[in-house]
Amino acid sequence: MFDGFQNETFQMRAILFCTINDFPTYGNLSGYSVKGHCACPICEEDTSYIQLKHGRKIVYTRHRHFLKPHHPYCGLKIAFNGSQEHENALVPLTGEQVFQRVQHMNTIYEKIQKMDKSKACIWKKRSILFDLPYWADLDVRHCIDVMHVEKNVCDSVIGTLLNIQGKTKDGLNTRQDLVEMGILASLHPRSDGKKIYLPPACHTLSIKEKINFYQCLRWVKVPQGYSSNIKSLVHLKDLKL
Repeated sequence: MFDGFQNETFQMRAILFCTINDFPTYGNLSGYSVKGHCACPICEEDTSYIQLKHGRKIVYTRHRHFLKPHHPYCGLKIAFNGSQEHENALVPLTGEQVFQRVQHMNTIYEKIQKMDKSKACIWKKRSILFDLPYWADLDVRHCIDVMHVEKNVCDSVIGTLLNIQGKTKDGLNTRQDLVEMGILASLHPRSDGKKIYLPPACHTLSIKEKINFYQCLRWVKVPQGYSSNIKSLVHLKDLKL
């Protein structure tokens, strides 16, 4: 490189400190499979999961052990899955430990037939980033972009609070899965032979509360450049976002 101030050339050196991305990209860059029954890169084979019968999704449980010891949430039962959690969280693998697991992998970068899940490995490839001589020595190699997490969580919370069709996480399948799991009996669906009634949850908003919420969003004022025109996204007549 040329330094115009000193009027001389010099050898510039750079380091890739970490990657910042969403969770699926984390799997692409690290070589770990972030889907399926072992999607937690810290717990690996010890990932706790439940395969929902009605929702047909994988729910990952027993994550309260990542909280600080003696956290109040660890002792709660009814608010969660009916059991307490007092286990110690596993320690994340170091870069050297990851490298030892993947260094001899023979990666084929092409579309191949699906492998038997019982024989599948949770580490899919040796990341090309390990070609960097210092990559295995970094304590933090991948970071999750908070923006993606916040956006997804916000969408789910808003969709559930306002009971938006196609966006809410609270429906008949969800309630039936509660029955299968044997928890939160007050929310179990009830049937009179003709219709199925879903008891309102603590987060259920009345029509008046929904109108107040939409009106608040419609007339909110924010600094210039803070966001897009929120007013154009709020439909008071249909109560939709």
